[in-house]
Amino acid sequence: MKAKKMMKPFLMVMLFLCTSLFAFADKSVDYKEGDIVFQISKSKQSPLIQYATKSFLSHCGIIVEKNNKFYVLEASNRVKLTDIDSWINRGRFGLVVHCRVFNKPVKIKYAKYLGMPYDLSFKFNNNKMYCSELVYEIYKNQFGIELCRPRQVKSYRLFGIRNKLKQRGISENQMVVAPCDLLDYPHYLL
Repeated sequence: MKAKKMMKPFLMVMLFLCTSLFAFADKSVDYKEGDIVFQISKSKQSPLIQYATKSFLSHCGIIVEKNNKFYVLEASNRVKLTDIDSWINRGRFGLVVHCRVFNKPVKIKYAKYLGMPYDLSFKFNNNKMYCSELVYEIYKNQFGIELCRPRQVKSYRLFGIRNKLKQRGISENQMVVAPCDLLDYPHYLL
C-alpha cells in the first residue's frame, strides 16, 4: 500500500522532468532501421517498471523498415511489428525518446522473433521475450554490441513490489535488462 501512495508523486516528478528534457514525438523524425525508440507504456506493469528502475521510460522497441514503411519491432503481448505512428500514439503523452546506434545503414534480421510470447517473468533464454531483452539480444547477436550489462533484479528499487515479483516467478538474483539500461550505452552513433 505504501508503494502505491509513493508512486503518484514519483510519477508526477518524472513526468515533469521528461517533458522538460525530451521533445514530444515529432512524426517528421528521420527514422532509420536499427534506431531504438523508448516510450511510457500505458500497460498495467508500466508504473512498476518506472518505480523499480527510477525511470519514466517503461517500453522500447527497434525500428525496422518493410516495404518502404517504418515499423517498431516490439515485445508486448507477442513480438510483432507495429507501424511507427500507431506505436507513438499508443504510448503515454506521445512522448518518444529516439536513439541512433549506427550512422550507417543496417538491416535487422527479425523473422525468428515474430510471434514469440511476451515474457512476464523477465527471464533470458526461455523462448519468450520482453521489450528490452529483444532490443538487447538483437544488438548483441547481430552486431556484437552489448548495449548494457544485465543486472540482478535486486539492484533495482524493490521496496513494496517484492510480492508482485514472486507472483510472477521473478527471482531477485536473476539477470535482466530494463529499457532505461539501454540508454546508458556510451557509444551511440557507431
